[in-house]
Amino acid sequence: MNPIRHFDNGNVAGSLPNVSRSTFTRFGRLILPTNAAAATAWLVCQLGGFNLARVVESDWIRSVARAPGPTPWAAIKALLHNMTMYWHDGSGTYDPTHWAVVYFLRGSMRIYLTLLATSLVKTRWRILIIILLHSFCWWTNDYITGINIYSGMLFAQLQATFGNRATSLLPRPIPALIILVGVLILSYPQNNQEWMPWSHLMKTTMAAVTPPSAVNFINRYWVNVGVTVLALGIFTSRNARRILSLPLFNFLGRVSFAVYLLHDTLIRTLMTWMIYGPNAGSTDLTKLNDKGQPINRVRAAGPMAFLFAVPVFYGVLYALAHLWTKYVDSWCANAVIWIRDLMFKKEEVAALNGRAGGTGGANGAVAEKELEERQPLVQGDGPVLPVTNHHVSS
Repeated sequence: MNPIRHFDNGNVAGSLPNVSRSTFTRFGRLILPTNAAAATAWLVCQLGGFNLARVVESDWIRSVARAPGPTPWAAIKALLHNMTMYWHDGSGTYDPTHWAVVYFLRGSMRIYLTLLATSLVKTRWRILIIILLHSFCWWTNDYITGINIYSGMLFAQLQATFGNRATSLLPRPIPALIILVGVLILSYPQNNQEWMPWSHLMKTTMAAVTPPSAVNFINRYWVNVGVTVLALGIFTSRNARRILSLPLFNFLGRVSFAVYLLHDTLIRTLMTWMIYGPNAGSTDLTKLNDKGQPINRVRAAGPMAFLFAVPVFYGVLYALAHLWTKYVDSWCANAVIWIRDLMFKKEEVAALNGRAGGTGGANGAVAEKELEERQPLVQGDGPVLPVTNHHVSS
């Protein structure tokens, strides 16, 4: 949003270096924390933390729970493969739910490229270009990254243009209705849309305005439409902005990336132990099939186990996410800035250090960006993407 604001104010020369720095540091701000979380999952796996998860009745939990490496060297090679080849296709070995981070990274680079290409363009033409790029992605099956990042860029441009005045653009009841419509659109089911007339109608409607090859991914398009409508309602609602600015929601947004990185490891360990652990001792796991896997599966302990496990799980998850954001994310941010200062030209580093206290123009932009880069990675840093527990190829 800051580059767009500076472009609109005619401060192109002061903004382009900031875009360059942000592009450089973006890789590290995503790669370092994600690889740290993958290494944590790898260590837990090697210590046997996923052993129970590999024999429970839940197909999904079993599918994401790997066995420890047969030898230390094989385990280390698997970790190195996870930390490198994962960034090619998003197929994480030890934490498959991290697949979306690859799309965060790709989307970020496309945003920077679009900002660079439109840095000298007038505001109204930049809006038109963003809409055309969104349309191009819509009709070329770019339903994971493209349509979402350009929707986000459009809102960034609107925020830079209107600011707080956006809350007075529409009569008071209209934003609330827009938010309600957005929530209803987001209720579109991922599967079995034919079971209800309303969801079947939504499917046939979207199928008429999307490429034929996207018939199996109609839900992805509705997610984009629903999030866009919901964001528009929040963007124009003073009360919604006030609610989402409360300390609780600030905290949830601040730790959201850490929650995303850590939740699957906790599901396969703490959650699994609490829900399936009571029945593990009474389940006969000695009978094996042709593949050497137990025929019997450990069943869940019952409703009371869920009643106890779910609150404990979320309490531990958000406590760990807070600590992760405070210590690991901060360390990653400082490491990235150290690498940037080491690799950038000396005059550029001197400008960063000497002008970080500037009050206007390029100096103010440098100070703004420096503060941003030293903050923990939060949800708003990346493109808005539908995050699920299923890997989807691009």
